[in-house]
Amino acid sequence: MLPEQVIYNKEAESNIPKFACSILSEVTSEEHQRLLNSLANTLESQGIKITHIDMGETPELFDEKYRKLSKPAERDGYTPDLEGMKGALRHFGEVKTKVKVDPNIDAQLKAFTGREMNGKVIPLHIVVPKELKKELESKLYKLGLYDKYKKGTIKVWV
Repeated sequence: MLPEQVIYNKEAESNIPKFACSILSEVTSEEHQRLLNSLANTLESQGIKITHIDMGETPELFDEKYRKLSKPAERDGYTPDLEGMKGALRHFGEVKTKVKVDPNIDAQLKAFTGREMNGKVIPLHIVVPKELKKELESKLYKLGLYDKYKKGTIKVWV
């Protein structure tokens, strides 16, 4: 059973034995991948066909139907966790298990938003654990992306 919330303390990180950091990383990775599989299923239930998904080294955590899909293409140096299509419009998906301490989140959000396809904005779907939703909303506000969130071109799932 995973803890509901892990409190990150950068100062304490240096005092954690390396093997414990490795275990924590594996737990986070498993949580991330399970959330990604769940996001893919949710998007498909909304009529979005998943075309690419980044399973990393853990295909066993994904439904069989996703295991043969290739990894999404890189955009501005970052790769979304998944891509899908609904009609002629692409959709991006991203999982975040950390917000404040994620060193890539600002650049990723900027890389995956504001893109267009056939004259329409490409939607970004972000899934976070429930306890991080407010933190993510605050991040979107600080990055000037809150209007896109309110308009629905950025969709947050918990």
